[in-house]
Amino acid sequence: MTIKNITMNMTKSSVVILTTALMATSVNAMERGYVQSANGMAVTDASGDCVTSSLGSTVNSCIPTAAPIIEPPPVVKAKPPVKAPPVAVYVAPKPVVKRMPQKPIVKVLTLNETGGSNFAFDSDKLSGKAMRELNNFVGSVQTAKVSPDRISVVGHTDSIGSDNYNQGLSERRATSVANFLTSKGMNRNIMSVSGKGESQPVADNSSKDGRSQNRRVDISVTGQKKVIIRQ
Repeated sequence: MTIKNITMNMTKSSVVILTTALMATSVNAMERGYVQSANGMAVTDASGDCVTSSLGSTVNSCIPTAAPIIEPPPVVKAKPPVKAPPVAVYVAPKPVVKRMPQKPIVKVLTLNETGGSNFAFDSDKLSGKAMRELNNFVGSVQTAKVSPDRISVVGHTDSIGSDNYNQGLSERRATSVANFLTSKGMNRNIMSVSGKGESQPVADNSSKDGRSQNRRVDISVTGQKKVIIRQ
């Protein structure tokens, strides 16, 4: 054996002896998994993990502990917002205005011949006197602000002549009066036009004055006064 070989063998032996000595002085016997130093501390590697070995011992600081089980917080269902009850708003009722029904207004004109003839003899043509009286009558209805809802025009005669003739004459004279009133703005649709002949005298037909009263046209306008209501 050469000197070089002897030197190499001595070197290897020294390393083994040195390593064994260091382990004997710095490390206790290893049992059950982890390498422990002489002072009982765990031996860790460069990454800080405990060094394990089949003959290692138990080191509490190296035993991994199970991560605590964190239960999720209970799910609390949000309650729907409580709606406030509707606030009752007092609404004062509107005052009720009671209007008393008006009494009907009646305008009457008796167009007789006591003050002169209303028609030409044996005719239904109106005289100037009759037209003036009828015109004044229409003006009085308008001035009184009467809104007519019914107009009655009835013709009459005296007893001279036959019943049939007097009946026809009374109807024609009533129609003439109705036509005149219509021309002055009165509503023909609400007019009742008729003739009674000599059947309803108001005076004695045996006298001239009585017969002049019986030759007549009775006019009646019934309605309400016009009322304008402003709110």
